[in-house]
Amino acid sequence: MPNWDVPGWDYFNVSGITNSFDCQGACDQDVKCRAWTFVSTRAVNNNCFLKTGIPHLEADPTMTSGVKQHKTTQQQLVWVYIDRKLSQQNPGASRAPLAGTIWLESESSNDQWFLGLNIFIDHSVIEVFEPQGGRVAITTRVYPEQETAENLAVYVNSGPTTNQNIIIDTLDIWNLTGIWI
Repeated sequence: MPNWDVPGWDYFNVSGITNSFDCQGACDQDVKCRAWTFVSTRAVNNNCFLKTGIPHLEADPTMTSGVKQHKTTQQQLVWVYIDRKLSQQNPGASRAPLAGTIWLESESSNDQWFLGLNIFIDHSVIEVFEPQGGRVAITTRVYPEQETAENLAVYVNSGPTTNQNIIIDTLDIWNLTGIWI
């Protein structure tokens, strides 16, 4: 993934690495490694970082990152984000996205991928759970300060090709009355 960083989860800095392909190879050879980042602007011996987890992506033109692939082609890595950029107007508030990762197994011979998520929104709290074995759980607070803060959006980056579809099978929304009537 050229021009992307996966910050955090660093456990080892590999010495003698001069390019991203060698950094990827170091991760592939290390049992503990799940992801890696190569920093092109740093000196050798301080530029290849192996990671024990799969952090969220951040754009950075000086870095190339990757995720160690499983041995089977029947798996797909999915990042699930809560984007908090517009969560409040306070300039000191944290707006960093929160993310979790899931390895999905193909459930059919034609590589269809199914992801179920339970998303709960209660004014200032957002919770996202993956109900199939609890592979991801994200909880955060947001502070909607504007009257128009009533929207939910679902986005797909690097989606399917032109002959494939993304289908939202079920979407249930309940508008609950507050307990403080």
